[in-house]
Amino acid sequence: MAYKIVIDASAALKWQFEDETEAEQAVNVLLDYKDDKVSFVVPELFYYELANAIHIAVQRERITEDDGKDIINDMLAIETTVVDSLELIRKAYINARRYKISVYDSMYFTFAADKGILLLTGDKRFFNAFKDRGKFIRWIGDYTYFSDFTKGQLSYE
Repeated sequence: MAYKIVIDASAALKWQFEDETEAEQAVNVLLDYKDDKVSFVVPELFYYELANAIHIAVQRERITEDDGKDIINDMLAIETTVVDSLELIRKAYINARRYKISVYDSMYFTFAADKGILLLTGDKRFFNAFKDRGKFIRWIGDYTYFSDFTKGQLSYE
């Protein structure tokens, strides 16, 4: 049975953009997904963030229009459990105000903490805002493979 991970858009996009830092670690997450070691659970906003980031990459000529379409197709082919996150919006707003981060980032953290699921992020500023406040968040740059990543590190108590 695959271990559930909440993955944010910043981590997932590293699969697609080779010039990103921590791209190798992000690909390792994807390989673990393909080996059925991990599965992804995401709040609804995940796909909107992905599409917007890809749109901006095309707009800034970081990638071509065709690349953008291919990336969208690739991302939609990855199975995720998408959950309605509307019931958490109040908590996410409060956390965003408290920690001075976006409501979008706060939604991932609030969702992971509420459900007791590990959150993997590729956004260093977001990670730094929560790393000492929550045991549910991990930096994508620390990921090697699931078996190495989880040794003695995953505690939800």
